[in-house]
Amino acid sequence: MSRPLLLLLIALAGCGGRGSSFKEVEFRAPSQPDPALAPFLEEVDHIGVICVTNIEPFRELDIEKVMARLSNAVARGLGNMRETTVVPQDEITWQLKNIHFDSTSVYEDTVRAALIGKLELDALVFVELKHLQARMMPMSPTPYGMSPSPGMDLTIDLKVSLINLNTSQVWQQGGKQRNYQPVQLQLLGGNNQSERQLLLALARPLQRFLYRIAPPPRPQTRHFEISGD
Repeated sequence: MSRPLLLLLIALAGCGGRGSSFKEVEFRAPSQPDPALAPFLEEVDHIGVICVTNIEPFRELDIEKVMARLSNAVARGLGNMRETTVVPQDEITWQLKNIHFDSTSVYEDTVRAALIGKLELDALVFVELKHLQARMMPMSPTPYGMSPSPGMDLTIDLKVSLINLNTSQVWQQGGKQRNYQPVQLQLLGGNNQSERQLLLALARPLQRFLYRIAPPPRPQTRHFEISGD
């Protein structure tokens, strides 16, 4: 039914009853996750986040700082999940100080038991930066050709896993991503442009994942009858 017709019927109904009227109320309702991910989220009340990499810092790029910021961003994004408690990486690593998380250990039975037993986690979002290649380019592409401005060409290989700790089911996505940005500031001497560019490159695939697992609330409209006697 079209919206104009619906409003007309509401108005006519209001005229038929003495003192009756309708009020339109807009609100934001929780959205459901992607059906492809729903089986991995069954009976998930607590979900954790861990972001790791084995890449060493280079060219003043603090990889650990970038991964920590990425982990916080993922935790905030998961906040859209309805009736689900998000456990950040800081709390997980503090509670499980003796465990080193990597692409192998995260699937071990002892680690899984610790995540369930100590943190009461039902699921885990595990993000791994597997590869990073950065190249300084003397020129930058523009819609009108090449510009003499230098730029940085980043290629990353990012893997995202959604692990249901109760059922051991695993959903994964990954692959190489490329990001090119012109260099506007010096990368050395305390500048963090390289960190911002890496975060931007990592954010794009993670935004797609977060939109699937924890889509933002959607605006909806309802009409409520207001009766006056």
